[in-house]
Amino acid sequence: MGMVVAALLMVLAQDTGRDVERVAMDGWVAARALAPRGGALELLGPVNEHLKTLDRLPGPAARYAEVAIRAAVSAAQDERGELDVFLAHARDLSATMALAGAAAQWPVPIDELEGELWLEVDRYADARDAFRRATRLRPTPNALVGLARASDRLGDLVGACAAYTQAASAAGLPAAVAIEISLYALKCRR
Repeated sequence: MGMVVAALLMVLAQDTGRDVERVAMDGWVAARALAPRGGALELLGPVNEHLKTLDRLPGPAARYAEVAIRAAVSAAQDERGELDVFLAHARDLSATMALAGAAAQWPVPIDELEGELWLEVDRYADARDAFRRATRLRPTPNALVGLARASDRLGDLVGACAAYTQAASAAGLPAAVAIEISLYALKCRR
């Protein structure tokens, strides 16, 4: 009987993990859609629905996703002080999760999260530092392109070219990113 209960608990935990991943990604997309519109309050409905769903899900992964989405909304609204608080909280949650065996991944790992949001609010040095940490741990195309963008904004052509070159070798890049890399490659040849 104990093995059956353990197996059932494992299945429930996997289902909850998939739910967190799905809701986190949907909420992240909804929150990121606010950025070009200045984080207008009347557009928060879909984001709030995802936050309510995450609030009902158990575990630290759901808490991390909730804080990450709130941080994205703060960035969209250009609330830098609030963003700083949310990112510090997200980093603490991610560190706690890492101690328990699995660092936060959804909607994005902490260093990529910080990099993207600092880049959005024009804190380029902070964004570059976060993306550098991210690329040391796991050089994803997202982290490499973020590092390239932050380096470019800081006037670091060599760093931007190196990051874009490394990102260019990744398979399955979105067309817009592949074009961005190709266009930047023209600067790198000068």
